[in-house]
Amino acid sequence: MSIDFVENYEDMSDEKIVDLINGGNYELLQIIISRYLPRILQYVNKYCAESEREDAVQEATCALYSAIKNFKRERASFATFASLCIKRSVFSGLKHQNRRRNIPDELLSPIDGVEIADVNSPEKIFFEKENYKTLTDDIRLELSRLEYSVLQLFLAGRKYSEIAGALGITEKSVNNALLRIRKKLKNK
Repeated sequence: MSIDFVENYEDMSDEKIVDLINGGNYELLQIIISRYLPRILQYVNKYCAESEREDAVQEATCALYSAIKNFKRERASFATFASLCIKRSVFSGLKHQNRRRNIPDELLSPIDGVEIADVNSPEKIFFEKENYKTLTDDIRLELSRLEYSVLQLFLAGRKYSEIAGALGITEKSVNNALLRIRKKLKNK
């Protein structure tokens, strides 16, 4: 970049340069980047560890480019918008780094050694059916005939009035039966 080129745009406002960049004059990106590099370095040096600074500067520079592309004159000045984008980029990078640090090493092991259980194995299906049968038998033994009938209809999605009509009892009796069922099964 020649000195003459920089001098032609030195007095121009950020907003005007951003308009020109969005109009296709991408060589002017260097001017905006050089104007905002001190701000990028300020945030990066203030918030990032030394080992993370190089990546943070790159991310913040990308955020500055994004600010150029997404700038809307009506909402704020470019300096305010760009500073916000840069700061958010630095903080986002910090959050990402902290998340990676907080993951226990045993969770970062290679996936090659991990065995995934076959959830549709015949043995699993058999034992699930046996467990279901045992559970329903236990419930049937624990509940009275009326309570079991109320439970079956309730689990089928019937309303209290429908259950009462089907069994020839009042809605209050349905409610009482369900309360007893909850109490009995809760203690189980």
